[in-house]
Amino acid sequence: MGNYEDTKEVEIKNRKFVIRKFDARTGSFMLIKVTGLIAPMLKGLDLNNLQTKEGEEVNLKDIDIAGVVSGLTSLTEPDFNYIHDKCLQVCFETLPSGATRVLNPDGNFGVIGLETDSATTLALVAHTLIFNVTSFFSGSPLGSVLGGLFGSKLSTAKM
Repeated sequence: MGNYEDTKEVEIKNRKFVIRKFDARTGSFMLIKVTGLIAPMLKGLDLNNLQTKEGEEVNLKDIDIAGVVSGLTSLTEPDFNYIHDKCLQVCFETLPSGATRVLNPDGNFGVIGLETDSATTLALVAHTLIFNVTSFFSGSPLGSVLGGLFGSKLSTAKM
């Protein structure tokens, strides 16, 4: 069946987390939202001439960072909350007692210390989106861009 992975382990601030895949409906919505957010960033990039190989860094000079910032600032609070909550609901912290859901379906945090830790929660959201969305673009030039732009930097970073 290929290289399909349904979980990803990350470490942020010496805490270990497991990220799971979204259900199909949530994943489809996230794909549409994320594609809409990154489209302005890639508008000047010629994907047909892109020579980035897997694992290679993307030349940030070719990326319109202002375009993505503009897209992020237009994100509504309800959309942000939806994305934030759905991402954190598929994250689990690995604790001595077992895997514990980061955010419960009722919106309450299931682990201690994250309710006031914006850096860790945003890092988890970013990891979750990258893990769930980039596989859709695998094999395409856009997949190389997304993987190179987000994946290599984020997956190797210990925050």
